[in-house]
Amino acid sequence: PPPPHTINRHPRSKSVWDSMALHDLAGLLDVKVLLLVAAAGVLGYAVGARRQSSWPVSARVQRKLQRQNEAKRAAQVQEDEESGNVRASGAVCECGAIIPGACSPEEIARHKASNRHQRNMLRHSAKEVVACEEVSEYRAAALALLNSNDLVLEVGSHVGGTTKYIAGVAGRVVGLDQQPELVAEARQKYPEIQFENFDAFDTKKLLALAKSFHPDRFTKVFIDISGSRDLCTVFRLMDLLDNLLKPEIMVVKSQLLKKMLMRSRLWIHHPLSPHQQQNGQSN
Repeated sequence: PPPPHTINRHPRSKSVWDSMALHDLAGLLDVKVLLLVAAAGVLGYAVGARRQSSWPVSARVQRKLQRQNEAKRAAQVQEDEESGNVRASGAVCECGAIIPGACSPEEIARHKASNRHQRNMLRHSAKEVVACEEVSEYRAAALALLNSNDLVLEVGSHVGGTTKYIAGVAGRVVGLDQQPELVAEARQKYPEIQFENFDAFDTKKLLALAKSFHPDRFTKVFIDISGSRDLCTVFRLMDLLDNLLKPEIMVVKSQLLKKMLMRSRLWIHHPLSPHQQQNGQSN
């Protein structure tokens, strides 16, 4: 038999002790929860104080905050446009984005320092695109836009007629065509001009040609791949040449491109745009 002092004389005493232990445990957990809540509050306050203070912030946090600010500004612009509350002094940046507000030098500088502006400028490097339809327009553009400092690439040089014309006003010109028989005829007619034979969509050969003139680069690009060529092909080629060569001007001989541009306008310049309506009211 167990010793007398180990005998449980009170059968319910164990449950009483268990209840007391659970009560103490619950109290301890409540204290821990309060401590965790207090710690979270202190941490949140410290983070907020850091953002509003002059303490250094990591580049990752800065980019995140900048994206948030850009998203807020874009949402505000959209809200203003939907409600018709758009200031008449809004303008279109060279990257294609609308600069809202009074367009002060500070606002323009902030926009040009933004990621959106940098991305847009990287996507579209050419400062100007000129559309032509007739050969006379194409050659007149060459006469007006080129000078002796230009290195020109003509894509779709055919037998070299316009290439010869460009050579008379530019510092140097390279004719490019994918038809070997046309390139052979052009080389025979104009041996003083460089003609290359490969597809303009061949990026490796195109880059190799551009690098062969380093440190010079193609400042102007003329494109004539048949004036009736479909717009899809024309746009693909323009985008490729724009991204690889980054010319100052692209002159494109395309009937469909010219007709599309003649029917096109920016929304900010449309008569029904809030920008134009407020301009009319202010005038």
